[in-house]
Amino acid sequence: MRDKFFENIRIVLPAAIIALVLYCLVSPEIGDVSSSEGPSSWLVIPYLLVIILAIKGVNVTVVLLAGILSVIVSGMIVGYSLIEMFSVAGDGIDSVGNLIVVTLLAAGMLGVIKYSGGIDFILRIVGHKSSTSKGAQASIVFLVAIVNLCTANNTVAIITVGSLARSISQRYGIPSRRVASLLDTGSCIVQSLIPYGAQMLMAASLAGISPVAPLPYLFYPQILILCLLISVLASKDKLN
Repeated sequence: MRDKFFENIRIVLPAAIIALVLYCLVSPEIGDVSSSEGPSSWLVIPYLLVIILAIKGVNVTVVLLAGILSVIVSGMIVGYSLIEMFSVAGDGIDSVGNLIVVTLLAAGMLGVIKYSGGIDFILRIVGHKSSTSKGAQASIVFLVAIVNLCTANNTVAIITVGSLARSISQRYGIPSRRVASLLDTGSCIVQSLIPYGAQMLMAASLAGISPVAPLPYLFYPQILILCLLISVLASKDKLN
């Protein structure tokens, strides 16, 4: 996770800074918005704790347990009861059920494709079209973007393309941290821009607007496309 974080930061930080500047320039055109008292700052602690532990390279099981315990403590400080917190946790687990089923189906489908020679066929196409690691990296981004476009789920897209991306990376000598970064960034860009994604539909529903209405203001994912393209083009043919 730490390696992936530092690999990602070189791509996303410039996009985040540019997007922040653009939002600051656009904000005077937006009228006053009524605001109410938000959630307690105590609820931010679990997020910060998980990020810090992940950057430090702590075992993922320890990170998750620390996150769960910090959520319980923070929730009790704010005033939530254990029953309320476990109820919310149950809803979260239930919502992941559909994702698990889709993931299993995607993994089975990929297994059939691999057994039938589909993976080797795709690798031959990639090998024919790409003679350098730059082309291979672009192929990984393209594949995960297409799958995400069809499934509207970045997690399913990453899992579906993961094995294929690993095969491509082994053939062209692309480090695992780089592959993880490409899969994550490529899928999240598509997930942020498609109007039928779960995140966009939920945001539009809460705001009472059309899912396509926010698209002109999604500066960050649009700039991220350019940053990702520059990152691929600027990479060396043989990465260390």
